[in-house]
Amino acid sequence: MKRLFAIVLIVLSTSAAGVSAQEKRATTPEDRAALEVQFARQLTNARLSGSYVVEGRQGPPQHDQYTLRKVEKSEGDKWLFTAVIEYGNRSFAVPLEIPVFWAGDTPVISVTNMVIPGAGTFTARVMFYGDHYAGTWSGATHGGYLWGTIQHIDKQATTQSSQPSKK
Repeated sequence: MKRLFAIVLIVLSTSAAGVSAQEKRATTPEDRAALEVQFARQLTNARLSGSYVVEGRQGPPQHDQYTLRKVEKSEGDKWLFTAVIEYGNRSFAVPLEIPVFWAGDTPVISVTNMVIPGAGTFTARVMFYGDHYAGTWSGATHGGYLWGTIQHIDKQATTQSSQPSKK
């Protein structure tokens, strides 16, 4: 038992040292600037396509997707996300100022009681790593979990999404 405990401690301390070194690399101004440029490129003209579940409800995950026309750094920790909102038979671009914080080299959206036009008020923590995202969310009466992939789409598709639908 003592041997197992010692092995676990060694693994944990080695992992912690690796994370600590990674965080130090990602927090230099030059590295942070490069990570921010990469994050903006990754989410500009992108579709977040995945699933969500409502905590406490039975059943399979539901499909969900979000189209982002442009993502750019604003001031401090604030970023301007131009999202395409689809409502009924219309879609339109909405600029959303969203705080993004960094856990080492990993960007994390952090909103609390944020009003999203046409959708409601939400609190969310969503992290991005590679071409994936995952997080938690809550609205006025319920919340849950979401996850998925970041799909790069052509610029024309996000421009057309802001035009009224002909359905």
